[in-house]
Amino acid sequence: MRRPGVWLLLVLVVPVAGCRSWFEPSGSSVEAQCRRQAYDDPTVKQVMIRSMGEPSANPQTQFDYEKALHDATNACLRKKGVAVRGGVEPVRPY
Repeated sequence: MRRPGVWLLLVLVVPVAGCRSWFEPSGSSVEAQCRRQAYDDPTVKQVMIRSMGEPSANPQTQFDYEKALHDATNACLRKKGVAVRGGVEPVRPY
């Protein structure tokens, strides 16, 4: 006896499970190593500590955190001689 729910679950979940590698670099790549190093950057830690004192999520603090993490990752990539990806400047929150 076939159950349509099981097939639907397999059709939806199995492709999504394989997508993780598309969105984050592999564990041994230079990008992944620099991303892990960026979490230890003093600027990233300072923004993280500053955000802990806020009662709710502040868009400006979130932007500052993401920018500090991005800048630290790019600095590490440049130091290792890897070309930094291009892109547009992130939109600042009001």
